Amino acid sequence: MKSYIFQMKDKLLKKSLFIGEAILTSYSQIFFTENKILASILVVVSFIDWWTGLSGLIAVLTAVGLSTVLEYSPVIAKQGLFSFNALLVGLGIGTYFLPSLEVLLLIIVGGTIAFFSTIVIMGLFAKYKLPFLSIPFLFGMWLMLLAFPSFSKIALNTEALYPSNMFFKLGGNTLVVIVDTLTTFFADTGFDTYFLSLGAIFFQFNILAGVLISIGLLIHSRVNFLLSLVGFFVAYWFYSFLGMYTGSLNYTYYGFNFILSAIAIGGYFLIPSKASFVWSLVLIPVLVVTTIGSDRLFASFELSAFSLPFNMIVIGVLYAFKIRYNQAKSPILTLIQQKNPETNAYLFDSHSAKEYAAFTIPIRLPFMGQWTVNQGHDGAYTHKFFFKYAWDFIIKDAISGKEFQGEGLLTSDYYCFDKPVIAPAMGTVVAVVNTIEDNEIGVANTLQNWGNTVVIQHDMYLFSKVSHLKKGSITVHIGDVVVEGQGIGKCGNSGRSPYPHLHFQLQSTSKIGDQTTFWPLFEYIVKDDNSSLNLVEKGIPKEGETIATISTVTLLQNAFKWNPGDEFELRIMKDAEKEVSYSIINEVDSYNQSYLHCLKTNAKLYYENNGKTFSSLNYLGSKRSALFYFYRSFYKVVLSDQTNLLIKTRFPVHHLYRFPLLTIQDFLVPLVLFLKGKYQLSYKETEQTFSPQNMELQSKIEGNKNRVLFSANSVVFKNKTIHIECKTSKNSKIKLKWENNLQ
Repeated sequence: MKSYIFQMKDKLLKKSLFIGEAILTSYSQIFFTENKILASILVVVSFIDWWTGLSGLIAVLTAVGLSTVLEYSPVIAKQGLFSFNALLVGLGIGTYFLPSLEVLLLIIVGGTIAFFSTIVIMGLFAKYKLPFLSIPFLFGMWLMLLAFPSFSKIALNTEALYPSNMFFKLGGNTLVVIVDTLTTFFADTGFDTYFLSLGAIFFQFNILAGVLISIGLLIHSRVNFLLSLVGFFVAYWFYSFLGMYTGSLNYTYYGFNFILSAIAIGGYFLIPSKASFVWSLVLIPVLVVTTIGSDRLFASFELSAFSLPFNMIVIGVLYAFKIRYNQAKSPILTLIQQKNPETNAYLFDSHSAKEYAAFTIPIRLPFMGQWTVNQGHDGAYTHKFFFKYAWDFIIKDAISGKEFQGEGLLTSDYYCFDKPVIAPAMGTVVAVVNTIEDNEIGVANTLQNWGNTVVIQHDMYLFSKVSHLKKGSITVHIGDVVVEGQGIGKCGNSGRSPYPHLHFQLQSTSKIGDQTTFWPLFEYIVKDDNSSLNLVEKGIPKEGETIATISTVTLLQNAFKWNPGDEFELRIMKDAEKEVSYSIINEVDSYNQSYLHCLKTNAKLYYENNGKTFSSLNYLGSKRSALFYFYRSFYKVVLSDQTNLLIKTRFPVHHLYRFPLLTIQDFLVPLVLFLKGKYQLSYKETEQTFSPQNMELQSKIEGNKNRVLFSANSVVFKNKTIHIECKTSKNSKIKLKWENNLQ
């Protein structure tokens, strides 16, 4: 019985926490965030007028309750996405209508309309991967206002016209004096209208609400705060430029459209940059004209346009960006949202191949070992016009530099002939030619140009094609599903190929001979002039480069391969102090993203292990956790034992710097990133030639002017234990020991 009661209490507690979080994030989601501090301030702001605040809360509870009863995704519900439009409808009803039982019913009805409108519009827009913003609110609010004349028992709320009475009831004469002082101080500066516009987002038409929201916005994101100011004041200036009375914004309250649009375009849906900043400014005049036109149109129906201009412009612009042919060109769409725009920018900047961020499907080299690019993109011979995004690969002798042995008169003299060709990624075989004879050296078959070929479909409009394969060597058939690295044939000399080589290209259809499409290759090794090996995370192999696939070692693969539920002990000792132990568990979230979870601090290290590399994606939580030192030590690891391999990449600067430098950088994110973070990992040669029992890795992170901010010497043992000796910029010496609890 006690066990049952305990379970019921635990279940009730979890449900209460879930509902509480869903309610809280409904408020902050209006500013495109789940930040709890901002959300708490917004809740307080909504209750400056108690009836308006209560109306919004009831509408949110209605939407959250419906999402729970209908068993919709709890993850989406906790983000406030099902309920923030209901909140806006509730706030609007509370502002327009006086308290009564009839209005209470209207709030529930309005919240319900907003909820189901959200579900429908969310589904429609998901097809195009577009946000639905506040369109459900518009439907719900317009329906309520159009129906109002038929409600004889409902009266309009006129108390909002007399804010002094409201402030006196709320905080007495002291609060009235404070608000009057603020109003006088900001009068005729434009900031009074800015604060009124901010407050209007939550149907609080007073300067105090705007001041509180601006403080919350500043705490949450310096970029969003800056964009809110710039977006509003550009619109304010444009009103004057067009001869419009700027004071009209004090009673139409349309200024929030400019604030939200600048934040959405400049800092949320696009990675903050000069380009996103410029776009957010350029669109403001368009938004001003749209707002003025919408206002005149809806006035004829005795309605307000509310946030319609914001929705029209933002959704239209995002759709235009999403259908661009070149997604690698700035501004870049934000693929994975983090806690604020600054974090989005810092994580994006940390990718050494950020210019290829839009290319998310990993296509790798179609061979094993070390090959040379004989002809690259826009090559001198055949890679022209429609076929310019292709590569030809051969194998050269490391000493002589020749691609054949002897006189090179036979196909078998060429080092690449008869070498295995592999699938560059998982996919389905859609075309195969396997019967064309291989040419004699110097002879090209121009009638059967591509020779023996395999085409593999990897996505709806992404296909890879390997050509000039050896006759009869292809081992796959149309319809076969292949995995990355699976053998599909052998390099030959068929088709328009006077000497053995491998032709490789990406294209958008299954047709053999179709034009090429631009696509970078993922994670390959490039040999430089000093015979050192460098990792390329995403790139375009260049003509003359000697490149290779990643050769892995079992010791590192096992050490960094964890299953969901695996538990670890991470012990840390700082400067000879007492050893502290942290329990770490490997988990997978609802988006199938793996992360290490520190149970003591609740810190999380998100990572990806594709069998070839271990990559840290993001770190959230306390930097005092031992997991943070593990993160910095192994930010990027190629699971190889090649001692001349050097890993270089950028490191997120928000995990290196603090106030005041980081705060200054936050404000300047759209313009310049002056803080630097450079990560480097090298491999120490082991004396154990066969079946080594351990491997030594050395990593370091450098900041501005190559100052070493962190370094680590790590030993990875065959039993998966890892010993790490770290040194910070303050010369603190830290020892860590990583052990699997199941050992």
